[in-house]
Amino acid sequence: MLMSQLLTLIRPSYLCIWLVFLLFQANLDQYLLSLVNGFMMSRGYINKFIHLFIVLFFSVSISVRAQELQVVTILSDNGYPPYSYVENGLPKGIYVDLINEVAKEMASDYKIKIRPLPWKRALQEIKNGREFAVMPPYVHAQREYIWPYSSPLAYERVVVFCHDKINFKEHISRQRQVITSPLNVGMNAGYLILNEQLSRAKRDNKIRIWENHSTVANIQKLLDKRIDCYLNDPLSTQWVLNNLPKKNSLISLEGVKQSMEVMVQTAHIGYSNVNPQKFHFKDDFVKKFNKALEVVKRNKAIERIVNKYVGDIK
Repeated sequence: MLMSQLLTLIRPSYLCIWLVFLLFQANLDQYLLSLVNGFMMSRGYINKFIHLFIVLFFSVSISVRAQELQVVTILSDNGYPPYSYVENGLPKGIYVDLINEVAKEMASDYKIKIRPLPWKRALQEIKNGREFAVMPPYVHAQREYIWPYSSPLAYERVVVFCHDKINFKEHISRQRQVITSPLNVGMNAGYLILNEQLSRAKRDNKIRIWENHSTVANIQKLLDKRIDCYLNDPLSTQWVLNNLPKKNSLISLEGVKQSMEVMVQTAHIGYSNVNPQKFHFKDDFVKKFNKALEVVKRNKAIERIVNKYVGDIK
């Protein structure tokens, strides 16, 4: 390559020497023909050099640009279907697909990766400042290590599921003295979904909270009657009920019902409020993420994604 470039640069000198030599020759026509051939050969080298330079320039530019992209990792709950979970070792779910759509809008500035973890561990990673962002928390003042939150991804409801014979609302409304034993209520580990009424019922020993690592684990315990009730989003709960392998004929899905609505919340991306020097890109990313999310929402992506996962759930 270097030799070709060198020859390209010195070829005009060879042509000048060649011209002087040919002036002393009798055949002018032969001289002119040789001059034209030499010039065309010189142009060929120049054209090849220019073409190669352009190719190398754009290749290097693209490579440098790819290396400049900031990689951003967002932790996700690995046990909260259909919103976020793991299938065949890969993150999946409504929020996972939504974030991937947002990532396409931000592809010129950031490369977004999603890393699924158990919810409590994901929160601990954020609290310790080891990771940048997590989805999909509700907004809670108790989590001072998370700030800010993204624009809402979607609305979620929290309801109580109980066995048919249990009147949950009536139970927590009774006087403490007449309650012989508390109801065992399951909840996903790390979730903050007790409203004031349920928090008071817990303090008064009307309910006892049992944290389990996932929606599937809680539903299985509810169906096995190892807990009396379960607190969760109804869409997630119904999705698990519909997808549990029905190998045990003694398990009846008919014996579970919704008892009462606890709250309506919005789900978000929550950003670490710890170790700011590590996440120097935070302010820029938060702003651009919210802007890209609005674009995706306007394109009705959330409706298409939700229908993909839960279109057959009644």
